[in-house]
Amino acid sequence: MPAISVVIPAYNAEGCVARAIESVLAQTQAVREIIVVDDGSRDATAAAVEQFGADVRLIRQSNAGPAAARNHGVREAHCEWIAFLDADDAWLPSKNERQAACLEQEQVGVVHCYVVDVAEKFKYDGEQTFDRLWRQNAIGTSTAIVRKSAWEAVGGFYEDRRLMGVEDYHFWLRVTAAGWRVAVCREELSHYTPAAFNLSSQVQHILGAELFNAELIANELQLPPGQLRAKQADIYAEYGSALFTQRDMPAARDCLTQELRRRPTLRSALRLAATFIPPTILNHCRNLRVRKPPTQCAAM
Repeated sequence: MPAISVVIPAYNAEGCVARAIESVLAQTQAVREIIVVDDGSRDATAAAVEQFGADVRLIRQSNAGPAAARNHGVREAHCEWIAFLDADDAWLPSKNERQAACLEQEQVGVVHCYVVDVAEKFKYDGEQTFDRLWRQNAIGTSTAIVRKSAWEAVGGFYEDRRLMGVEDYHFWLRVTAAGWRVAVCREELSHYTPAAFNLSSQVQHILGAELFNAELIANELQLPPGQLRAKQADIYAEYGSALFTQRDMPAARDCLTQELRRRPTLRSALRLAATFIPPTILNHCRNLRVRKPPTQCAAM
């Protein structure tokens, strides 16, 4: 098995980083090194890492965001293959061993797997391509093992904070656009802790990052305007629906108006129209859908 360096960016992660490190140490195929980059944490993240002693290399930097932390870790890594793991995620013990079969395939720059309990929409048949990724990101950062030469070829992760939250997606798109292949091990081998996007402000922050990402990629690769417009419509529809579910009607209405401008279809118009329905009526309809019918007792 090729030697692997593990890079873990950590920010205020004292409560979870030990679990991530322990999942690496428990791998059935040992890694060469574990590097934790403390991205200017204000809690006891460093102390939580230092308890592992020589098994883990701790690097500290001023807060610069996860992309900068990953880049710093990769620059310090000694191996050709870099496995990324976010501090609040964890691996199953056989993850790297199961992915190893894909590492030496020709022109493969990224190998990933599925996360535990992943939705079917994030699974796919065939090879991951730029066009498929452009439609939807199916690569979890903590599932990915990246060839260092591929990282070098595209200049690493973009560290612009406007991409924060989707900087990994931006990286996968650039890697595939540069001609590197993406291989997948079709097994659920990584635990993922999703961000709690229960506030409209958080949803809108990621919405802005998604739109910025699409514009950057479209400009870098000189994609047709229609391709960018369709992607923007998809983004506005996705986040407009999320805001609608949270019953933030003004924000949902803004998103779905933008979708309709870019994709003037009946379906888009109906989505927008739904934002004018009073939330009390929407909530009543939701309750009716989830209410279970009464149990029928069998006749004796």
